[in-house]
Amino acid sequence: MENSNKPSSKFYGLFQYVFDHYNDALFGGTIKDCLIVVTRRKNVFGHYAHKRWFSVQDQETDELALNPAMFVKFPLLEICQTIVHEMCHGWQYHYGKPSQAGYHNKEWANKMIEVGLMPSRTGKPGGKTVGQNMNDYPIEDGLFLEATEELMNNEIFAGLYLEVNPEIVNLLNDDSPLYEQIKDLTVTHTFTKPKTPIKSKYSCGCSNVWGAPNLNIGCNSCGKVMKEIIK
Repeated sequence: MENSNKPSSKFYGLFQYVFDHYNDALFGGTIKDCLIVVTRRKNVFGHYAHKRWFSVQDQETDELALNPAMFVKFPLLEICQTIVHEMCHGWQYHYGKPSQAGYHNKEWANKMIEVGLMPSRTGKPGGKTVGQNMNDYPIEDGLFLEATEELMNNEIFAGLYLEVNPEIVNLLNDDSPLYEQIKDLTVTHTFTKPKTPIKSKYSCGCSNVWGAPNLNIGCNSCGKVMKEIIK
């Protein structure tokens, strides 16, 4: 299998392209290259960790993590917001003065506003712009929406995105820009493990009992084998 056809190459190729686009469009290319990884931390969209990795040349590299569990819960636009949100942390680590871990201070908030995202504790207008666990929303006619529209209408991005999400190809048309069709799209496919019953019901005709699945038990009253009731 060629490298370009491997799932990891497709996935990380897409997000590296998104990172590079926003770096050029919103930060003038000043955000240092970082390692993009995935995290499965519960209720976390993503995070940015300063100097988390080391290269063979003993050069420290930052980490930008995204949670793929959120991809099936939130639209593409919000995933892009998360990337830029974390990139603002990257900017502050290298060019500003970050506060204690996890706190979003005024300097970070101002940078967010500068690139077209309004920080908000609630994710809606009127929410506090600094604090822990911050959300955000796009500023109307701001740089973020302008850069995102350019990104999603780009043929290279379209190819990368549809390669990762081939199931949406049949949902698209040529009547409107790709940006308008996919910005609010939520990838609906997800994989769940089949549920295994914790307890099963067993019956012999005269009585019922509950126990672990696949037991071999009999009834002391009638002497019959108790059969597992499969629903």
